[in-house]
Amino acid sequence: MKCMTKTMELAGSNYEIGRKLGEIVAGVPQLRALHTAVYPGSGEEKAKEAMALFERWCPGFNEELSGFAEVLQVPASQLAFYATTNLRPNCSQIAVLPSMTESGEPLLARNYEFNPMFEDFTLVRTSVPGKYRHMGTSVFLFGREDGFNECGLAVTMSSCGMPVGAEQGMRRTKVNGLQYWAVIRALLENCRDVEEALAYVKEMPIAFNLNLMLVDKSGRIALVETLDGRMAVKRIPEDGGEQYLCATNHQVIPELIACEPVAMRHSLQRYHWIREKMDHSDKVGREQLKEMLLSMYPEGMCCHFYEAFFGTTKSMVISPAAGTIELCWGGEAANGWKVYGIEEPLQTSMTEIEVHNVPFQREFGEFLPIE
Repeated sequence: MKCMTKTMELAGSNYEIGRKLGEIVAGVPQLRALHTAVYPGSGEEKAKEAMALFERWCPGFNEELSGFAEVLQVPASQLAFYATTNLRPNCSQIAVLPSMTESGEPLLARNYEFNPMFEDFTLVRTSVPGKYRHMGTSVFLFGREDGFNECGLAVTMSSCGMPVGAEQGMRRTKVNGLQYWAVIRALLENCRDVEEALAYVKEMPIAFNLNLMLVDKSGRIALVETLDGRMAVKRIPEDGGEQYLCATNHQVIPELIACEPVAMRHSLQRYHWIREKMDHSDKVGREQLKEMLLSMYPEGMCCHFYEAFFGTTKSMVISPAAGTIELCWGGEAANGWKVYGIEEPLQTSMTEIEVHNVPFQREFGEFLPIE
């Protein structure tokens, strides 16, 4: 399967950015259809609820969507972004303290697994007056799946437990709130460090069950887990013991494990593999993290089950202190690792890559006790 990856520089007011995105999408029928399609949760009432949430927690979203809708000549309430609640990311992430890295800097590494048909494959640097400049990958253009900002705060995520969504077999939301892509962008644009991010996120209504990893350039690390409206936080260093935190697609904080003590086999397998590798490492460097990210499941973190919505679409290592992200698309070293810095504008570019599907084995998705 061939996929087109992109880099994009977005600068100006939210309304101006929305119009720019609209001009891009308007000329591509497939993208226009994607952003105006009817999803579960579409409708005027649901859009108004989302608009109110965005106005409170994600200032600027509604202005961007308004500019976007004007160019496409559709009511903003009909945009898919207001209704999309059915994404199913399956990811892995590792946050490492400076004391454990070869370079003496905090590092954040992550894989993102999904279906290429629903992946933007776009890295954007966004500069809006009054908000922190940030760089990360987009979801439905307006949201962010990960990233870091000019202040040195980095944020990644993975699903926590069975993904929330409207599709059959998915967990129904227990909370009227925000999806992860809105949460991450709000944190990147409004928070300087882990302390501010924790204060912000603890007040936010979050509908998605997620493992949210926070790292800042000073070396503070926190994992925020949400599960059906509950929230738990783990931070290091607290007692000087743990040197890293990791998460896949199940809860790892004891108080939430007690609420749901089972997880899918593939999540437990990846989590224990990461722990085994990290626990037997003295000093961890970027190259080791990149090798881990592209090591093939089950003896690794990388998966190519694309048709089952469980294929690695992107891998990255973020250094919030250096202000850089190293990015590899498609879960294959052949696609190349590229380095991007927060201080330099992104040149608009497009590169074709190829991903290769592997049949999913059903036993990987069976539920087992969390030990």
